[in-house]
Amino acid sequence: MWRYMEHNSHVFVKSYDEGVERVLQGNYAFLMESTMLDYMVQRDCNLTQVGGYLDSKGYGIATPMGSPWRDKVSLTILELQEKGVIQMFYDKWWKSPGLTCIRDEMKNKDGKASALGLANIGGVFVVLLFGLAIAVLTAVFEFFWKSRKTAKSSRQSFCTEMTEELIFAMKCRASRQRPVLRRRCSKCYLNSTYVPNGMDIPVHDSIGLQGFYEIGKSPASLEYNDPHPHTHHTR
Repeated sequence: MWRYMEHNSHVFVKSYDEGVERVLQGNYAFLMESTMLDYMVQRDCNLTQVGGYLDSKGYGIATPMGSPWRDKVSLTILELQEKGVIQMFYDKWWKSPGLTCIRDEMKNKDGKASALGLANIGGVFVVLLFGLAIAVLTAVFEFFWKSRKTAKSSRQSFCTEMTEELIFAMKCRASRQRPVLRRRCSKCYLNSTYVPNGMDIPVHDSIGLQGFYEIGKSPASLEYNDPHPHTHHTR
């Protein structure tokens, strides 16, 4: 851009007013100081600012080297900034309602795009709630389906199985794997035949009780001891 301007001297102007006039005529962009540009844009709705700042420089008040007024002026400016006095004068002279033009409703007083409100981003929350509802329904359906399947295999009612599943899920310190086999075997004892072991019946010298004890202890090692091994009966 500078090379083009250097070889075409007619693009230069001598004052801000001349530059603004050429912008209003069209086909011309004018580079000017940001504070003055902001002032002009607030006064004329046909003007607008394009892009950001090329650089950033602050204003200063010159004082002699070692002047005692330097610190006093600096502290006073900082105090006025903290109290909002400088911003108040800026709004008064730059953005006074009686001096500025009426722009589009989508623009705020600073000439920048207005912030998004709930009406602009409400769709995001609707999609989020819809997805959350689908996830909850899917989890409930999966819970009922698994409880019904487990109830059939364990031969108990659906309500009982569902209650046990809920209790198991709410136990945070429980093991990751539910002890299904242990619960099923405990139900099988009621319908199965109970075979007593050797600890349930006292040991006697009787042959019948001794044989019963041997059956309860080890059915595979059942033997009969003949009290008269050498006696034979013949007809």
